[in-house]
Amino acid sequence: MAVLERSSAEMVLRPARDAVFALLDGRSVLFSEAGQKMFELDRVGAFIWCKLAQGASLETVHEELGRQGIDEPAARQFTRQLVDVWIDRGVIEVDWRMPIDGGFSAILGGHKVAVRTANRDLMRRLLSPFCVADRGTGGDGDIAIEAMMLDEQVFLRGEDSGVSRCDVEALAPTIKAHITERLIRSHRWVFSLHAASLVTDGVGLLLCGQPGAGKSTLTLQLVDGGFRYAGDDVALVGADGTICGVPFALTVKQGSWDMLSRLHGGQYETTHCRSDGVRVRYVPIPDAQAQSVSAGWIIFLNRVASGPAELTAIDQLDSMKRLVENAFAADGRLSQAGFFALKRIVAGARSFRLTYCEAVEARRLLMDLCNGKA
Repeated sequence: MAVLERSSAEMVLRPARDAVFALLDGRSVLFSEAGQKMFELDRVGAFIWCKLAQGASLETVHEELGRQGIDEPAARQFTRQLVDVWIDRGVIEVDWRMPIDGGFSAILGGHKVAVRTANRDLMRRLLSPFCVADRGTGGDGDIAIEAMMLDEQVFLRGEDSGVSRCDVEALAPTIKAHITERLIRSHRWVFSLHAASLVTDGVGLLLCGQPGAGKSTLTLQLVDGGFRYAGDDVALVGADGTICGVPFALTVKQGSWDMLSRLHGGQYETTHCRSDGVRVRYVPIPDAQAQSVSAGWIIFLNRVASGPAELTAIDQLDSMKRLVENAFAADGRLSQAGFFALKRIVAGARSFRLTYCEAVEARRLLMDLCNGKA
């Protein structure tokens, strides 16, 4: 087993159980049974793999590469690059033992999420996308994540022992994406919607729209206007037709940072980088709604370059078609249970298309609608 140096925890590398090394016509090949792929190694890569398989430490590998004429900085860089590739391809297993002295838990989508790390800087980053979290040691959870820092990268391990890695700036979005995927795949929900969700007087409001339609910006405006926040990205749907938002901290893209500063000053200036390269900031909303509610209004956003805000009523069939376009399930299919849950939502709610340019004007229209004035 190879121990990774300069780690904040005891971290060990070993070849994955389903990874096989072989020679074909004198060429070195790795076969991954899980990935059903073969990877060819050059001479140095094959040497490093065989040393790790023999239980050599990375320091030993670096020393032996030095004896072959490769200087230490180059040996370390080359080894690290190979280890990163092997981790991403799942042919190397990573294990570590971390002190249980820092963590937190949160309830999202009816599941307890537990997060642990021994690094205070990582802890602050990990807390960023959560509205409410109980500080402590993290404990056990339906969804469990451990994070540790090694050199310039963060390594993440889930409850299935799978390991991934990311840059520090990408940590919060990576954690959020991992947890969201686990919630969507939960058997507690028949399907999910790309929608922001808010609650007023115990009744749910869904904001549906493609990326760039302004869901998060309008959500922030409605929260400022007195609505209770339930989530700005995903709404989980139960078989009974109720909806449950996933109340991560509200995600604000760069175009809305000026508005964020006007509403909250410089309180939320830490910037995070998503996997698509988009830079975002997170705004935790206090007293977020975590329980399921019935939807009273379904709003499909149509953001335009100019013109007044306008609400147009939509019939149930049109609303169903639009929601199906925004729905996604764990297996990629809308089941019969999901269809009837969707029917219950549409039958119990009023559906509208909101055409708007300015979020402030759109907020006024929606507040009047929910207060019975429109």
